[in-house]
Amino acid sequence: MFGGLTKTSSRIAIAAALGLTLGGFAFKATPAQAADLGGDCCADLEERVAELEATTVRKGNKKVSVTLSGWVIKSLNFWDDGHNSGFAVGDKDYDLGSRFAITGSATISPGWSAGYNLTVTTGGTAFGIRSNSNDEFSGVNSGLFGASSFGVINTLYSFIYIKSDTLGTLNWGHLSPASDNPAVLADISGSVIESNFVFFEGGGFFLKPKNGPQLVGVSWNNIALCSSAVAPGSDCFGAAQPAVRYDSPTWGGFRFETSVGTASVVPAILDADAAASLNPVFFIHPSTDDSHFWDIALFYTADWNSIKISLAGAYTWLESNPLNGGEEDYWQVGGSVLHKPSGLGIYATGNWEQTSGADFKCPPGFNGPCLSPFTGGFFQLPDTDFWGVKPFWRKAWSPIGATVLYAEYGQYNDFYGLANINGIGSILPNCATGLCAITGSEVERWGLGVVQEIDSAAMHVWLRWQHQTGDVDLIDSNGDRSSQSFDDFDLIQAGGIIFF
Repeated sequence: MFGGLTKTSSRIAIAAALGLTLGGFAFKATPAQAADLGGDCCADLEERVAELEATTVRKGNKKVSVTLSGWVIKSLNFWDDGHNSGFAVGDKDYDLGSRFAITGSATISPGWSAGYNLTVTTGGTAFGIRSNSNDEFSGVNSGLFGASSFGVINTLYSFIYIKSDTLGTLNWGHLSPASDNPAVLADISGSVIESNFVFFEGGGFFLKPKNGPQLVGVSWNNIALCSSAVAPGSDCFGAAQPAVRYDSPTWGGFRFETSVGTASVVPAILDADAAASLNPVFFIHPSTDDSHFWDIALFYTADWNSIKISLAGAYTWLESNPLNGGEEDYWQVGGSVLHKPSGLGIYATGNWEQTSGADFKCPPGFNGPCLSPFTGGFFQLPDTDFWGVKPFWRKAWSPIGATVLYAEYGQYNDFYGLANINGIGSILPNCATGLCAITGSEVERWGLGVVQEIDSAAMHVWLRWQHQTGDVDLIDSNGDRSSQSFDDFDLIQAGGIIFF
């Protein structure tokens, strides 16, 4: 998905060399298509890739190769949610967790090849997306297929491809769509696995109103989940899907991808059984078999003398939004600028969701006021927007490898769709009548961190701080407006990742 290096090195080797790509944030994983997100931030990149490929486990018949690669990642987490605090050791979550990939390729004829990718996540207990003060290890990796015990594994990718050196690559199977994480991976700081603007940590902890008790079971995800219901906070179509994807060759630094397939999260939510978990007062449960998507992404990387640039943008059309059954349009952009001699750079990104066809209804007791912030008597699913910025300084002060210092700030606006589905507004202390709808929300996230690369061991170690705040706007059954703020959440995380 990146383009740049002339060698036919695998994306997985690039991932191991740079530590910049991450699964479902991940490389679209077509072996023989190289990456150049790191640019001169890793001056010995091609040498490192060659060394990794030379020592990678390889086997196969005379026609088809086999390559084994991946990473193991573990974190130590000190957290405080304003009501409780604690410490937990675990994997990163979902596609950031420990994993291995089996890939290979075969030559069809000069200029033509075919290959495959089988990527499996093998996380231990994950401190991640669903972790909270009652269960620190209720991450997605820990709960796949209803399991919560250690050792759950999951197939992340399973697809094959046919590649032409001049015409591009056709991939099909369970894979990373074109609009899965392009804006995220425009971050060339070298800290994208360690910290990005998706709420991999902190989203599952319970909200505590500043003037009330902790809302057990009501998490930050209620005001931070994308309306697509795929990801919390950013990268709103950031998951592997069953699809067909085309990857173009690179022309003058530009490249594009496009894909079409089935949004697998839609039927998982929009079925008859899912209605039991939704508040019937606030939600008319939709049902649909129309769960297709189409997307396109454009990438540009270039070196302008001493400046390295990486840009990406994408559009996604979702036939049926999982929360309301209507269509969704999603845009994302991201870009980095790096001054190579000094190592100073900045990464910025923005996401916008537009939803339609809402199925929220006006609950009993709302005799008109609910028509004011909403339309047609329904609690409309909100359009969301996010923007974030990460200044960084990447420099090789030590012979062991580059050091990355960074700060980050993100703002998540109107990600309150799940909260209204669950009727959260009515249980907040500042809801005067006991019957309220949320009309707006804002979550802010600050962070600082340091990543140290250890080149001789193909390893990163890191230390980071994440701080998040949140508040919502309310309207009650009398039409009166108020707001509600919540206690802040803090996380200090240290960890290590080793590539193989």
